[in-house]
Amino acid sequence: MKFHNFLFAPLLSFVLTFSTSSFAATISDLLITEVMANPGAVSDSAGEWFELFNPTSSAIDLNGLVLSDADSNRLTLSSATNLIINSGDYFVFARSANTSINGGFTADYSYGSNFSLANNSDEIIFSDNSGELLRLDYGTGFVANGASMELTSNNMLLSNYSASTQAYGDGDLGTPGTAGSYAFSTAPSPVPLPGSAWLLLSGLAGLVGFRRKNT
Repeated sequence: MKFHNFLFAPLLSFVLTFSTSSFAATISDLLITEVMANPGAVSDSAGEWFELFNPTSSAIDLNGLVLSDADSNRLTLSSATNLIINSGDYFVFARSANTSINGGFTADYSYGSNFSLANNSDEIIFSDNSGELLRLDYGTGFVANGASMELTSNNMLLSNYSASTQAYGDGDLGTPGTAGSYAFSTAPSPVPLPGSAWLLLSGLAGLVGFRRKNT
């Protein structure tokens, strides 16, 4: 018994086209939304921080990734709890997680002395064994004294960052861990493969297997 290819091609094309609407969110989908490289209320060694935002509809795990710059700063992210950024959440990396010395904000992860943010030019790079996944390079003139640089669009061009005007903690300007002057939104949820299409795919798989056995 034989089945002609024209019976399967349109149906299979429909199923494959339909299923490509889903995606797997990765670190590359995150946005670096704020950078505080030069706090004024406390020292740089205590008060530096930067913030990520997850605009996708899926949680993203940072555990095991490498945070570095283009020079010698480098550490592997590791936590006994977790390093997951849920959909629509902000995540703050900081030199110090101690609110009594860091300028009065709550950090999600402290990188300590293994990483720092220069006041002239520097890089924030996330990578794994496959290479760089997320990166922001800034140069002279980007850093503001006593204020974070906030991303004001979904595009991480340096021209889209501006100095924050909202005070936190001990008086520096920024919105660590919360929305700033720009309201970021999350992506719509991936469309799941519907039951009827799944049944169709299962049926096609069975027919293809049946055809192979009977040719």
